Amino acid sequence: MKNINHLYYSLAPSWGKGARKAGKGFLFLLISLLCLTSCNDSSEGEYLLTNSIKIVSQNVSDMPVKASEGTIVVDAPSAIDVTASTDWFTTSVSGKTITVKTTDNTGLEYRSGKIVIKSGSDVTEVAVIQKGAIVSVEAQNIYLNDEKADLQIPYVTNLELNCYTQDDWITCKAKDGVLSVGVAENATGHIRSGYIYYEAGSTKDSIFVQQCDLEKDLLGEMMLGFYNSKGEEDALNAEFVASTDTAGITSYALVLSDYGFIVPVTFDEKTLTIKMNAGQLIGKYKDYLIVTKFYDLKNDEMTVNENVSVSGTFRYYDEDKVTYLEFEDNGSWGSGLAATTLIFHAYDAKGNDVGIFSILHYPYLLK
Repeated sequence: MKNINHLYYSLAPSWGKGARKAGKGFLFLLISLLCLTSCNDSSEGEYLLTNSIKIVSQNVSDMPVKASEGTIVVDAPSAIDVTASTDWFTTSVSGKTITVKTTDNTGLEYRSGKIVIKSGSDVTEVAVIQKGAIVSVEAQNIYLNDEKADLQIPYVTNLELNCYTQDDWITCKAKDGVLSVGVAENATGHIRSGYIYYEAGSTKDSIFVQQCDLEKDLLGEMMLGFYNSKGEEDALNAEFVASTDTAGITSYALVLSDYGFIVPVTFDEKTLTIKMNAGQLIGKYKDYLIVTKFYDLKNDEMTVNENVSVSGTFRYYDEDKVTYLEFEDNGSWGSGLAATTLIFHAYDAKGNDVGIFSILHYPYLLK
């Protein structure tokens, strides 16, 4: 503006105020014309890019989990060329129709890819999205008595589910969202367990099946095995017993007939798991009271805390024809300590520590 005014005033004659006023009006008109010309030139010079490829229809953005086929129909001024971004689907072109064929998605997650479509110098993309696998079987471990049983276990999947078993006393069949399981009567005289295996796509899992009649298959005579202080295998005669009081509450114990000790335990009749606690009075030897303790062989620590326990689960081992339970540390001691040894500790009638009566390293039950 300053330069224009300078030019104007240098050319204008030295007139009075009226002449200067008229000159200013001429300058305003000149500037307006310059602006109008500039704006018109800019408008006429604009160029909007448009893509000549139009997607008329497509059904590939929600493909089923099973291998299937979808199509993309395009409108383009010339022949089209397509490229797939991944190998789990293929494409073919017929005119302006693109056929997309997917493979089975055996994973649990959705997966996606894209198709690049070219026509002349124009390019567009279409996403291909396929659902993930759904596999849900409404069963965990199955615990049964020795009677014959037929079970119906619901399942949900968008794949084909197959099941099988390696145990001749179990049958299974998967159909219409139901896993039909048959379990024969257990007349073996011992607990038995097996598995139902099922798979759908890449999902594979199993269901544990166990049969046990407590009185027929588990209670009764057995051996309490252990390693003595010399590192030699040793054992005590034991009997696993159960008694129910008038209130219907059942208590369990290991009776050690060699000493007349009764070791109270808790027992889960479903999982066949025994838990034994420290700090339990189990009987007398002469005038001494005998109490259970646990010892950590590695850290040389001992506890009589009744909140510390060891646990084990009964299993039958067909190869050896034995029912076996190994007592193991279950983390209840804490502080990095592990109960490896059962100790029978002696106290006098006043509660004074008399000393160790017996040491049982790595105890186990054998029937």
